Amino acid sequence: MTASKLDPDGAASTVHSAPRASGDAGASRGSPSSPPGSGDRMPGAERGPWRLERVGGDVPRGSFRRGKGKPRGVRWFGARSFWGHLRHFAASAVATEDIDSRDWMTPDEPHELSLRIARLIERGRAKEEGGKAMSLTEQIGRDLWIDYLADTGDDADVSAAVADMLVRDYVVPEVTPGTASGVTGSGGGGPAQRREVIAPRGDILFFGGDTAYPVATAEEIHDRVVVPFNRVLDERYDGRARALIGIPGNHDWYDGLDGFARLFRRRPYEQMPAAAGTMHDTLQRSEIARYTEFAKRFVRGEHVEKPGTLDLVGYRPVQSASYFALPLAPGVHLYAADRQLRNIDYRQRQYFESWRLRHPRAERLIVLPDPPHHFGEENPSGRRMVRALGLDETRERALVLSGDIHHYERWAEGMTSYVIAGGGGAFLHPAPVTRKRATRTMEWPGPRQSRRLLWQVPWKVGAGRSGVLPHFAFGALLLPSVLALQEGAPLRAAVATLLAWAFVWVCFALIGGLRRRRSLALLLLAAGGALAVVAGPWLAQGVLGWVLGGSLSVGSPTALAEGLPPGGQGIALSAVILLLSSVGASVAFGVYLMMLTWCGIENTQAFTALDHPGFKHFLRMRVRHDGSGIDVWCIGLLDPLEKDARPVLVDAFFWRTR
Repeated sequence: MTASKLDPDGAASTVHSAPRASGDAGASRGSPSSPPGSGDRMPGAERGPWRLERVGGDVPRGSFRRGKGKPRGVRWFGARSFWGHLRHFAASAVATEDIDSRDWMTPDEPHELSLRIARLIERGRAKEEGGKAMSLTEQIGRDLWIDYLADTGDDADVSAAVADMLVRDYVVPEVTPGTASGVTGSGGGGPAQRREVIAPRGDILFFGGDTAYPVATAEEIHDRVVVPFNRVLDERYDGRARALIGIPGNHDWYDGLDGFARLFRRRPYEQMPAAAGTMHDTLQRSEIARYTEFAKRFVRGEHVEKPGTLDLVGYRPVQSASYFALPLAPGVHLYAADRQLRNIDYRQRQYFESWRLRHPRAERLIVLPDPPHHFGEENPSGRRMVRALGLDETRERALVLSGDIHHYERWAEGMTSYVIAGGGGAFLHPAPVTRKRATRTMEWPGPRQSRRLLWQVPWKVGAGRSGVLPHFAFGALLLPSVLALQEGAPLRAAVATLLAWAFVWVCFALIGGLRRRRSLALLLLAAGGALAVVAGPWLAQGVLGWVLGGSLSVGSPTALAEGLPPGGQGIALSAVILLLSSVGASVAFGVYLMMLTWCGIENTQAFTALDHPGFKHFLRMRVRHDGSGIDVWCIGLLDPLEKDARPVLVDAFFWRTR
């Protein structure tokens, strides 16, 4: 079925309704380890723009596909992420005003940046009126399209699916100026019939922070973003030049912006970067292998090489600093900020204040690495950025866009609208499962779906599918208690257990956010969780004694230890009890993480352990030529790696500037 519609420039074009399943549409998408062109494309890929269906209601779903290509999603309790945690602590320790990469940056003059982008996307045909300062839409003479995604670079297969979703043109309902949204509430809605518009692939691709995980090194960005993206972008290359811009998040700063700069910093040359050679092949080295190679070369006095520039096919980086201002349209300016690991520095504040003084009447689209509010509560780092930029929510009509939280939500406070869209590829974060928090105009996933997924956390942690570091840590912690019990020394075992309980209690309280809030509920929950962890050796010995029928102390052989020498009997029994205790402690740890989220105390740790691949999304934005506002469509994939995965329209709204 075809219908004549208007394209973004007003010309007639043909729109095709994509079939539910036909031909090769039923085949699964090729993995990132496949060469370009070997995998099947999204259904209807070559049949014109994709007409999006609105997302369904908050109906819980339990089964999702996970990636099989390398690198797989980060297991946050695994050895690989352990290096990321170490670099996090090291980076946070040196993140001061004395050691700051922003000191070396020279930010772009906004009008020069605008002209640079206009010349790029219009192939040198940008309008210039005798040195007159013009906005980007005035220079290109049409509406400007921007694709925004944040929190990318986790599972390579998911990254490829996001890239495949990103490069498409879509048929979307046009949001009528004056209406708050074309899709309202978690269950969609809105008029059944409304004018449609083709939303083409953006002129600009905007990365909103946290480019890769666990640390955005050049290697991780290369393997988790550049390679899977390029295998899609190369296949879909249309000969057009597009601009690439971005701001760093905390995971980018853990590497001191080295990897970030290799992807986003403006090149000294002007030709379009070619994604040849290593831009299609993963490096596939573990962190241990990388550090071992570094140590070898360091001892030998050899040069340690890193990937050079990181290039995305068809995109050119245009910025000189990690922050910038950009006049998008008449009276509509973009402010993109960088807080390092703490705050917006004074040079950046001076840069934005100077631009604001020159254009005090311009409405602002403010893009931040993390939001002023998350999970219905204030986020201190985000609030500090808002204050540093001088935003008055009650009087200023602004749109504040951020990532960092890996889900979608939208709400308004005063005259300011807020959007969190952190679904660019990283593991999922939930909606608040308790309704003690402020409600949102739109959120994806919803509370019911989040509660359904939350139940999976204890078993995933206990089975070691989130990594085995908790098992080893709890095993080492409980070993003194196990040995004391096996030696028939209950008093020594009790002392060891008490010390272990105190240590686990403190650790659990810190994991629950004790440094940010002093909560009796948190302390009690941490105490109970710690008790469940350290009770393992006592319970395991009692259960095994009951099952095997006898005492499980040294010198009392059971069926489990028969046939072993006297010393071997104690070792075998201790090993079995220690194994059961460490697994049980890991399950208890998973239950504790689940309860933190269930009680609304802490909302990220449980889903970090879950490392869920679903609910990926990006924003396609149309900046209207006359500066009257910005249309925003949130386009998502419920299960990115599902057979016949179909993008859906998650949300749509119009931000009015006049």
